[in-house]
Amino acid sequence: MTNTLTMDALYKKLDEFGIKKGYVRKNGLPSWWDEELNNKPVAVLECSGYIADRFGLDLKSLLSEDEVVKFRGITETKFKQRLNNKKSEIAHGLANRFAEMIAYGYESNFTGIPDNVDEIRAEILQTHSTINLNSLLDYCWLHGIAVAHFNEFPERATKFYGMIQLHNNKPVIVLAINYKESPKLAFILAHELGHLALKHITEGELFDEKIEFNNDGNNEEQEANQFAVKLLLGDCDNCFEDKKFHNQDHLIKKVKEIVSINPTIDMGSIIFNNAWHNNNNWGFANIAFQKLYPDDNGQKLINEYLANKLDWDKFDDDNYEYLEQVLGV
Repeated sequence: MTNTLTMDALYKKLDEFGIKKGYVRKNGLPSWWDEELNNKPVAVLECSGYIADRFGLDLKSLLSEDEVVKFRGITETKFKQRLNNKKSEIAHGLANRFAEMIAYGYESNFTGIPDNVDEIRAEILQTHSTINLNSLLDYCWLHGIAVAHFNEFPERATKFYGMIQLHNNKPVIVLAINYKESPKLAFILAHELGHLALKHITEGELFDEKIEFNNDGNNEEQEANQFAVKLLLGDCDNCFEDKKFHNQDHLIKKVKEIVSINPTIDMGSIIFNNAWHNNNNWGFANIAFQKLYPDDNGQKLINEYLANKLDWDKFDDDNYEYLEQVLGV
């Protein structure tokens, strides 16, 4: 096999699987790779090992002319809102490998969290004035729950909202939707925490391709949504009911009035909760939020927390380099 192995053949096989050459070149190649090695079978073989390790691919299937490329050893997965197609499989496999790396790189003291959302809310408010992305991240890491944002997927891969992986009883929550607004990411994080607290997952993985307002027939998704709303907003879910706002400034004024009475609620969470209850009017809500927080970047915040919590000395040079790249740290 090594006598005929070339990078062009490898790129072609990965492209047929759904991972294009540009993605491999950006995210899969080791730093020592040089284009002059493209037709040197031994070098390509070694490079194949790096690609397989970074992406979580089965190396034998990658190298064999008679096998279809596949991911290796994906743990038992519980899918929510699954689209069930090849594009979804690629996102799932890449995120699974990323979560494995994160689990390897941190020490966890996880012993479980309460299933009573009021208890969690009360604990957070002992050390924080507001329930928001920052305070949720502090809570998660304090309890041995790793949180990461990962959005380095091939163009053809179906993006997903979030997932939880339990790796040797180490919970890793990965948020993958390309939101930057901290309150939106806080809701997804709170939703995944709900799955964990309510024992919707006790081993393997739970994978949320979509998180929707109405989940008729999916009790666990409804429960996780209710958990997230209660955690973030207390008793202020849909607090404006069907009130109409003249413009974003009018909405912001009313939000500030609520927060002046109950400062435990994040203003952004109120804004987006109102959009959720009003025909998903996200455009209106996004403009209002940007007026309040023009420089907000929840993705960056999540991965800065993560970078500070990982034991980077545990990783070999290649995984170290890959994580630095995909985390943007």
